[in-house]
Amino acid sequence: METLSLSGAWKLRPLEREECSACTSYFEENEFLSYNNSNSIYTTLSTVVSKDELEKLRKLKWVIEREFEFKEDTDQRSVLLAKGALSAAINGTVIDKSEITELLKNGKNTIRLCVTSSFFSEIEILRSHDGIGYSAHLRAKEEGDFWHVSAALDYEAFRKHSRVVRISLLGCEREETITFEEKRNRYTIDIEIPKEKVELWCLRGDGKQIMYTAKITVGNAVLERMIAFRKVEIKDGALYFNGRETFVMGALWPNMMVSDQKRYDILLQSAAGANMNALYIEEGHESHAFYNTCDRLGLIVIHKECYEDFTFHPSYVSGEIKADIFKANVREDAGYLGLCLDAIELERWTLRTRSDNSNHGVIYSDLLSSVREDGTWRPSHYAARRFFSDLVPILFKDDEKLMIYVSNDGDMPEEVELSVKFMTYSGQKRTKRIYNATIPAHKAEKIQEIDLRPIDKRNEFVYIKLRTFNIHRELTLLLDEIKECAYEIPEIETRIRKINSKSYSIRLIANKPAFAVHLVMENTKGNFSDSFFEVRPAGEKSVIFTSEEDMSEEDVKARLKIYDLASAVEKERKKG
Repeated sequence: METLSLSGAWKLRPLEREECSACTSYFEENEFLSYNNSNSIYTTLSTVVSKDELEKLRKLKWVIEREFEFKEDTDQRSVLLAKGALSAAINGTVIDKSEITELLKNGKNTIRLCVTSSFFSEIEILRSHDGIGYSAHLRAKEEGDFWHVSAALDYEAFRKHSRVVRISLLGCEREETITFEEKRNRYTIDIEIPKEKVELWCLRGDGKQIMYTAKITVGNAVLERMIAFRKVEIKDGALYFNGRETFVMGALWPNMMVSDQKRYDILLQSAAGANMNALYIEEGHESHAFYNTCDRLGLIVIHKECYEDFTFHPSYVSGEIKADIFKANVREDAGYLGLCLDAIELERWTLRTRSDNSNHGVIYSDLLSSVREDGTWRPSHYAARRFFSDLVPILFKDDEKLMIYVSNDGDMPEEVELSVKFMTYSGQKRTKRIYNATIPAHKAEKIQEIDLRPIDKRNEFVYIKLRTFNIHRELTLLLDEIKECAYEIPEIETRIRKINSKSYSIRLIANKPAFAVHLVMENTKGNFSDSFFEVRPAGEKSVIFTSEEDMSEEDVKARLKIYDLASAVEKERKKG
């Protein structure tokens, strides 16, 4: 089998120019836009039109076209592969089936595809004398001392013929002779792999994401496919992964958004960076490029329905998960205070949900409510990372009671010490209590409940510190309505140290308790190691900012903006 790649330079134009003109004037002034099919149409358009225009263009249909050279071979037949295209034409003739042999000519040819704005795909012409194998879907199932691997081969035969089909994986090989009928069909070949040859694919944080390459040979044509071994099931609303119950921590994936590999990398890296282990798709599915990236990062993708084409991805799982889904807001129009309130709301919901042992997961919606498309994290994404850890202290109000829990999603019991302090907004300590407890694996353990009726809730807050042999976690809870607390405006001092030309360490010291502190590096692409935290007068906070560009210390000082809750509330009070 021979492959002629048509990836690379194409010309892009709207299918209906008049409809497009109502959205943007770009194609009135330009006949076409250069396009590379490794990116989506949407991403290509974003380089030449405004954001408002882009949202209107998202719904339109597009034409991509190019010329290519073809050398005829009377003994071979050809098939076009262009996944996701609405229609295709070769040399002006619309294709009504996958085979295009009769439409091609020796020398220069033209191809035209009609696509949506989400289109990005490899475009190829496959040539063969007898038939073409399009794809192979692999599935592994544990059976006794072996893993049984089944390879489902999609093959279109141009004539009835027999071929030796061979599968090779992890030093094991099996072959059989298959007779292909003159049509497109699915054929299966199986192989058994001894368990001792296999290392399991694990969720991020639980081990390595091990993938193996299987080779499926049909005659002299070879298909290579990646496969991973893992044991997964959803039972009674809980996810069991590689033999243990796993608490789902993640977000809804905005699969209505137009994506390409660059956007996948940005958003999925952000999900992994916030300690997520899962994404949830309510309806439909994504592209193989999306699942490939999740496979690499150790993220699972949960669907209500089963989609056969994706079952070979280790990240793919289907079934009903009992998870609490939080409908997140993005109140950017309310400035920092709006974003801060979103983060605190997410924080409080997550903590309360994780105290309920009958719940098997927490998911907020959607990922874009906490991280922008360009990869910049909002305060709520930093907050999510804190509470999507395996071991976290939990504080929440239940009427006039303060509820204290510790949630342990690890595989082993944890010996913890909890320090609970009631403090004033000037930084004075009122009371302190110490609790020692053993927290069972995969459970939220209630530590104590405290009567809040004697507490001056407007003037006091709660600060909790969790310690184990190698873990340190902190948490703060405001006891009154956020806008009613008797804050004292903190003065926050910074000390900046250069690590390299793109990374700087920033130490923050406050003279009063500083809540929901959020850092912004204006007009600079990059992220902080943390940017939603508290700074106590008795301590300090150190964070690292990593930029995509070289920066001087003067740049950092000029661009760094520091926001805190007390100052934002005071500003709001003066307004109104």
